Amino acid sequence: MSAPNIAIDLQQINVTFKRNNENLVALDNVSLQVEKGSIYGIIGYSGAGKSTLVRIINLLQRPDAGSVNILGQDLLSLRDKELRGVRKKIGMIFQHFNLLRSRTVLNNVAYPLLNQKMSRTKRHAKALALLKLVGLAEYAQAYPDELSGGQKQRVAIARALANDPDVLISDEATSALDPQTTEDILQLLKQLNESLGLTIVLITHEMQVIKSICQNVAVMENGQIIEQGSVGELFTNPKKALTQKFVESAANVTEMRQQISDDQLIEKLQRNERLLYLRFSSEVTSEAVISALAIKYGVSASILFANVQKVAQLSLGYMLIVLTASNEHFETILHYLISVGVIVTDFTTGEERVYAS
Repeated sequence: MSAPNIAIDLQQINVTFKRNNENLVALDNVSLQVEKGSIYGIIGYSGAGKSTLVRIINLLQRPDAGSVNILGQDLLSLRDKELRGVRKKIGMIFQHFNLLRSRTVLNNVAYPLLNQKMSRTKRHAKALALLKLVGLAEYAQAYPDELSGGQKQRVAIARALANDPDVLISDEATSALDPQTTEDILQLLKQLNESLGLTIVLITHEMQVIKSICQNVAVMENGQIIEQGSVGELFTNPKKALTQKFVESAANVTEMRQQISDDQLIEKLQRNERLLYLRFSSEVTSEAVISALAIKYGVSASILFANVQKVAQLSLGYMLIVLTASNEHFETILHYLISVGVIVTDFTTGEERVYAS
């Protein structure tokens, strides 16, 4: 039985598909819990199993093994009619909007209400209220083809709210949008989470999306959740290579690594120079690190790259430096950096050596 504050509780989910007489494992022993009223991110590349996991949440895909408990109900034990009732409480928004081109914006939002015992007047009134909620009331009589991508997604969000869901699933809903529109949609989802108490699950392949509004995140690869926890924890200290790759992409560190190769920085190092990549949280600042190295140890450090990003009330810093110090001196400096919470990656030899507390 799930705890009262848990909206989604998946335990030991396994799904295998048959394709060309071969077994394809889509989900391999996946367990996941999402708290009510939270925004939970699920990130992974194409083929990781994200879409199958979404279909498990509303039981459009039945697992081969495991338990599916949504909003306090064991979905695998429900009859079809009962299951349809639960599904109404799970709203879905998609990457390509899935709007009906022949219907007005108002009628698109009202569409899920057609099978309810509700007058046309009340149905349209509710649809208009939802359009006001997403900032599109003036477009009620427009058609989808007259709208921008961001406006279409707002209509799709309003439609997903028509049945007053408790859970809203966003399946790559911002992937087709430009960066500014993506941020606008994410902030709208955050507002809906706060004002309606919605539990939101964000499916994405972009860590920037996770960073913007999620409290917790699960990283998927090859049908498994390889790492999960609070967004702050995973950004501060990613344990898996894929998680680190996602985190670095959100901080533009991927470009920094490419710069090391393109500019042949390792080959250009002089005697007693080291190429170091430093990661640190809000307790340490780049200024404090560089000042301490200069004042405390009398060494110089040239900054080649620096970036600070805000994640879950934490300021996380990333810095690439060339440090001039003898081998003996470096050991002392390394010990100091680790003691103040800096994670150090030494690129000097061409092989990454990571040092952390």
